Amino acid sequence: MTGAYVYVDFGAVRIQQYLARTPGLRGHRAASNNLARATAAASILEVIGDLAEVNPEAGRADGVVSVRFPAAEGGCEERVRRLQERMFAHLRRALPGAEFQSVWGEGESYLAVYAHILQPKVRRGQVRHDLPPSAEFPLAVPCRMCHVDPAVGVEPVPDGLLALCLDCSRRNVPRRQAVADTRSPEGQLLQDIGLAPAPDSFTDLAALGSAASGRNHLATVAVDGNAFGLFFKALADEGGQDARLREAKASISTALSLATRAALANAALELPLTVEREQLCVVPHVVGGDDVLVSLPADQAWWFTLTFLKEFERLVRKETAEVLDQLNELRVGRAGLPALEAPTASAGVVFARASHPLNLLVESAGMRLSEAKAAFRGRQASVHWLDITADGAEYPGHPPVALHLLRNGDGGATAAAAALSRLVEVPASHRARLTEALRGSGPLTAAALADRVGHLDAIRPFLPPLNRIDQLDQIGQPSVSGIGLGAALNLARWWPCA
Repeated sequence: MTGAYVYVDFGAVRIQQYLARTPGLRGHRAASNNLARATAAASILEVIGDLAEVNPEAGRADGVVSVRFPAAEGGCEERVRRLQERMFAHLRRALPGAEFQSVWGEGESYLAVYAHILQPKVRRGQVRHDLPPSAEFPLAVPCRMCHVDPAVGVEPVPDGLLALCLDCSRRNVPRRQAVADTRSPEGQLLQDIGLAPAPDSFTDLAALGSAASGRNHLATVAVDGNAFGLFFKALADEGGQDARLREAKASISTALSLATRAALANAALELPLTVEREQLCVVPHVVGGDDVLVSLPADQAWWFTLTFLKEFERLVRKETAEVLDQLNELRVGRAGLPALEAPTASAGVVFARASHPLNLLVESAGMRLSEAKAAFRGRQASVHWLDITADGAEYPGHPPVALHLLRNGDGGATAAAAALSRLVEVPASHRARLTEALRGSGPLTAAALADRVGHLDAIRPFLPPLNRIDQLDQIGQPSVSGIGLGAALNLARWWPCA
């Protein structure tokens, strides 16, 4: 096949959960640094030698490596196998407790191979796995840091001595070595915005919040793109027939990865706390493709999340505008092929005390993200959230919210957002009473309580219109603002001007 390549991808499975298996920020940062160093282009080239080259067609994503070599007659399975063995051994040395997988395919462009071969193989489970070694002695002492793998030795840690597994031993670095590597998500963000580094612990990160916040809560924010798969598949399908799209295929993935990083930098810089302290107040754990996971002080979370989603939407629309026009020209008149729109992103946000285990926060944020995407079928930007301290760790008692209800087209506040800011002016104790009344007796009782103490105007945007006031006690009736009272009271706990 003339001009064809064999593409071989490697990835860490459930990378967010793996990075979060240790509770402290120092161990998490050390693992992120190890991952960044192990997957850096220079490290990969040293490992693969003359077997392949780093794939220039692929975008950048944390925990993902893509390489390629020219296809040749006579098959390539043996070369792929040798590549996989070298890469797995290299990654295992750097990240002893991680799980890896590899998949490969052949074709004339990475985008087409990814859409039609690699992704389907991953969905069918047709991948080669590399798992951490299992414990040979079932009575071995468990690691006292992650409680996942057996301990291999006892080491000094900031609080004394602990029995650690091999992976946690790699994370147990001195404080002076725990600074973010310039190739890690946190190190790259620091380079992009040029501020003082973030604090050394989650407790200190939470303490950056305002006095009113208690300075003891963090937010974990997980972001993922909407409709990127549909966009890339359409581009792969049409790219072989249209010269203009063939040129776009080689660069669009990298451009969209850069858009993610630019949106992260812009959102971090626009935080009021960043402006006040001239310090990085957002700790990114994973940044790659359209996938982002960060921690930050709880009272900055809504500002960051809404700014990121809107900025990401703007940058992606800019990068894809010309390609979308070309794709839609080709799709006009074809039965069953609606016009494509620019991809967006959705977010899951979880609020909790700084001492709450990071692995549980990552899992919960991922669930909220999935709920946000499912509520709108991945067709528009949206957000779902949970306040574990106030509401427990179970499913939220309110629905996800579409981004357009909180931010308008130019990124400014909507009428609903302005109404939320007015709701925040209601004393927190009374908002708590309204929440109890709403949960116990419904909207009618909550409205009567608000009217009695002079706060009915503050909650009116979150109730049905006056011409449907007789339906006020019916759960699910649409409100004036598009956001129900329960969701509004929940949002108000950490709303920016709180």
